[in-house]
Amino acid sequence: MKRSELQNLRKYAGDLSGIYGMQDITYNEGRAKGMRAIQLKNGRGLEATLLPDRCLDIPYFSYKGINLGLVNKVGLSAPAFFQDDGGVRGFLKQFNGGLLTTCGLTYSGAASEMGGRKYGLHGVIANMPCTNINKEEICENDEIFLQVRGEVQEACVFGEYIVMRRKIKMETESNVLHIYDTLENRDFAPAPLMNLYHINFGYPLLDAGSRIYFSTDKVEANDEEARKGMDLYSYIEEPEIGRPEQCYVHTGGEGLHYGLVHNSKLGLAAAVHFNIDDLPYFNQWKCMKAGDYALGVEPSAAGFWGLKYAMDNNTARYLQPGETKTYHISIEVLDDPEKIQSYISRCKESQG
Repeated sequence: MKRSELQNLRKYAGDLSGIYGMQDITYNEGRAKGMRAIQLKNGRGLEATLLPDRCLDIPYFSYKGINLGLVNKVGLSAPAFFQDDGGVRGFLKQFNGGLLTTCGLTYSGAASEMGGRKYGLHGVIANMPCTNINKEEICENDEIFLQVRGEVQEACVFGEYIVMRRKIKMETESNVLHIYDTLENRDFAPAPLMNLYHINFGYPLLDAGSRIYFSTDKVEANDEEARKGMDLYSYIEEPEIGRPEQCYVHTGGEGLHYGLVHNSKLGLAAAVHFNIDDLPYFNQWKCMKAGDYALGVEPSAAGFWGLKYAMDNNTARYLQPGETKTYHISIEVLDDPEKIQSYISRCKESQG
C-alpha cells in the first residue's frame, strides 16, 4: 500500500478501513472479558491481532482467511487469571499459544529453583500489561506501515528491573510482520538475558505432509524421546493420541538465519527470520499429540533448559546496569512457489 495511491483508492472506497488498517477492540466474554486487542490488516490478506494487556503478544495470525498460528484449547485469558506457581502448570493454564507468546525476560525455559527462589516455566512477561500504547500509520519511501508500540516491565523488590519497549510493524507492500524489542536494565546489578520468542504454528498451515526447513548448521535432540524421532524431526505427521512432545535445538552459523514451515497442499509457507548472533539457540517444539497439535520455532538467548542450567553451564548472557539491547524478529508469509523453493534450497545447502 503506497500513500501516493490512497487518494485514487478513495474513489472506490471512501472509508479504507474495509481494505487495510487497525481496529482497537475489547473482548466481552469469558476469561478474555475486558481485555484490549488491536487488529491489523495490510490489504494483501495478512491479518494479526495484538494484545496490549499481554505484552503485545499475537494470539491470531492469518493469511487470506487461512489460520497460520496456534489456537489451542486454553483460549484467550486476561493476565489477572495468571498464577505464577513457580512450576509448569501456571504457565500452561494461561498459554493460549497464538503466533507469539513472549517468554522471559530474566528467566525462561524449564522451571528451576535457585537460592530459595522458584523460577516457573517460561517466566512471567507474557502476562504483563503494556503501558504507553501507541498505534499509528507511518510512511517510509511512500510505503505505509501499520505500527503499534508499548512498554512492559519485569521487576521485583530486591531483584530485577528490566523494561522492554516493543514495536510491532506490519508491512503493506509485502506480507511481513516485524517485532522489535529493546530491553533496558534499570537495576544496578547485571541481569541475565533469557528472552525466548515462542513462535507457534497450527492447523491448517500445520498438517500432515507439511515440512520444516532450517538455515542453521546443526540440529540436536533434546532428550531420548526426541532422539527416537530424529530421522523425522523436519516432517509433520498426523495427530496421534497420547504422543509425547519432541524438542530439538538448531545452532550454528552467523548473522541472519530463518526457519521455514511449508504446506505444499495449501501452497503456503511462513518463515521466521532472526539474527543468530543475538539469539544463538533456535528451538523446535514438535507436538504431534492429538488435541495439542503444534509446532514451535523459537529463537532464544539461552535455549529451553531454564535459568539454573544456564547458570551452571555458563551459557547465560547478561545485560549490564543501564545497558540496552535490541532484538529484531520477522515473520514472512509466502505463496510464491519460486520464492518458497529458493528458501528451501538455501536450507538444504546450509544443512549439507
